[in-house]
Amino acid sequence: MRVDDYKNAIAISVKELSGLDPADVARAAGAEMHPDHMDLQYVFNKVRVSLPGWEAGWAPPRDADELSLTDQVLVFHYLLGAKDAALTGELAAYREIPGGAFYFDAFRRRAEIPLAQVFGSRPGILSKASEISGGELRKGYGDEAALFRVFPHVEILVMVYHADEEFEARGQVLFDRSAGKCLSPEDIAWLGSGLVYRLMGAAKGL
Repeated sequence: MRVDDYKNAIAISVKELSGLDPADVARAAGAEMHPDHMDLQYVFNKVRVSLPGWEAGWAPPRDADELSLTDQVLVFHYLLGAKDAALTGELAAYREIPGGAFYFDAFRRRAEIPLAQVFGSRPGILSKASEISGGELRKGYGDEAALFRVFPHVEILVMVYHADEEFEARGQVLFDRSAGKCLSPEDIAWLGSGLVYRLMGAAKGL
């Protein structure tokens, strides 16, 4: 998408949100409602949506950088799509998300292959990067795995199988099935790949 496409997507979302009761939106999305804003858990941080203008940015004390256009689109789409969606506790591969099969090859290149390349030959690094990023380590998934609540009603599990003499490293990103109720396949792909790249950033220097 081009910059103008992101800005247009934000404008469309804000127009739709402006016709809704902010308290209802916050309740359905699991956000914290305040008199002039709502705070929403997003990946490793919190986003603040100012009202009544529906302007999104990082919640204090994080104010050194702006919330990217991509992140703004995801936040607004989640606010519109949450509608009391509840976590199911059931994890699904991206291709199992409604509409995900069509985008699976692109998602694999953007998220799962980089995940394997960075973490598959460095045992322990995914766990360390996940712990310092607020993830919850999970056993029983690959050789290393961690679960992240990226939105109040959306969880993502990242996992790797380490490389050995017989097999190349493999990475996989799994989603709680609630993701397909809150977001489009394109949004879910951006959310999953964004989490992987945030973890890659956290792994630098480890």
